[in-house]
Amino acid sequence: MVQVARSIGGDDIVQAHLSSGIGGRRLRAGGQAAVNRLFRERLAPLGWIQEPRLFSQSEGDLRKWKMDFIKARIGVEVSFNHFEAVPWTFTRLNIAGESEKVMEEHKIDVGVAFFATDSLKKWAKMDGTVGTFEMAKAWLEMMRPIMPIPILVVGLSAEGWAPSDAFRGTRKSVSAVEPVAPRADLSGELPADPID
Repeated sequence: MVQVARSIGGDDIVQAHLSSGIGGRRLRAGGQAAVNRLFRERLAPLGWIQEPRLFSQSEGDLRKWKMDFIKARIGVEVSFNHFEAVPWTFTRLNIAGESEKVMEEHKIDVGVAFFATDSLKKWAKMDGTVGTFEMAKAWLEMMRPIMPIPILVVGLSAEGWAPSDAFRGTRKSVSAVEPVAPRADLSGELPADPID
């Protein structure tokens, strides 16, 4: 999973973004859908289960609750949601680890949550309301006393990436982009990958 995150570069995101407009479909404003798509395409062949439901049908509306990925009791969220949803990302991972009602095959022992850093949010012209890694770190610190499941929070960075005009952004997007070089160095931000 960590190797997948490290393998995603600016060119990959731009390509995934531009290919989503093939067939007359309108391109989305920012790059978050492209990043999500790359995670799906690269984790699935490694055995990561996509969008596992936490609860069975007998739990009614709770059946709609899902994680993004699971493998070997590790739950993963790739989150580019509204900043108000940041604590829900951590809540979902904790429920997946602690609730007796969660389906046994989808229970986790540890969670991993990926968020855009401020630099990726600016580079991909994401909506200004998207929660960031910096915000997630602050929320995790506040929620630590009530969260028994260990959670690794990872920032996806665009530091060193060349600017791109592939994204149109929104009126709420952050448009200032600093000139940068191609790949981000995540070596200091990500641990060694125990799972493919």
